Amino acid sequence: MPTTQAHIHKQSRIQITLSCLQQSRNSPQHADWIVTLAFYKALHAVDSYLATLGIHPKVHTNKYKTGRNQFVQRHLSSIHRKYSTLYDASIRARYKDYTFQNNPHGVTTLISHSLSIGEHIKKLLQSP
Repeated sequence: MPTTQAHIHKQSRIQITLSCLQQSRNSPQHADWIVTLAFYKALHAVDSYLATLGIHPKVHTNKYKTGRNQFVQRHLSSIHRKYSTLYDASIRARYKDYTFQNNPHGVTTLISHSLSIGEHIKKLLQSP
């Protein structure tokens, strides 16, 4: 099972890739990947917190994604709306043939959600 530190490390690697795509002059063409990466960064933030509790989503429930989403809804309610929005957007970007290329404000909002979730989890991890 990945440790809290492994999830934190994964977040930083995702942020590097996300920043590269955002800074690319072709970033509108990569909007779907930017949205997807923003979600996965938030997912690893949540998983880093779950790891501190000894909860690993694959063990937590048979429904991997549903179990994590339910945990966020029940126990991390202050970030649930943003997490859920990111989750839904990533599904649209990956599977529903929805393009974010013509919605730069929406992409910016989703990135902001990811950063906010990361900061919230970081504070939880630093709490005694």
